[in-house]
Amino acid sequence: MYAILLKAHIGLAVLALLLTLGWAAIVVAASAGPGRSSRLVYIGAMASTGLVGVTGVIAAFAGGFAAMAFPWIGLVAVVGHALAGVRSRRFLAADRKGAAIGAAALQVVLLLVAYAAMTARPF
Repeated sequence: MYAILLKAHIGLAVLALLLTLGWAAIVVAASAGPGRSSRLVYIGAMASTGLVGVTGVIAAFAGGFAAMAFPWIGLVAVVGHALAGVRSRRFLAADRKGAAIGAAALQVVLLLVAYAAMTARPF
């Protein structure tokens, strides 16, 4: 059961990263506010990142990693991704493209750092 949960967590993490990269590309290429297809990518990125957080917490407690730094790094990444995502969407809707790009870049950086920390396991 734990192996299946871990594979689901890793697959969702890759999906969240790809959708977040797609959202960042849409923000960079956008000429006006968010369109219908960009909303779908945004919702997919936010939902998949939330599911990564949920499966990560379950995996941490099931695998005995709850006392380590993994849940805390994941929590910071998920909450930071959500806050930056909301900001990027609102900035894009308000035609503040520079701020929207910065917030979308923060989303990508948070996920890349969390992914690298979880993969390298330096602690």
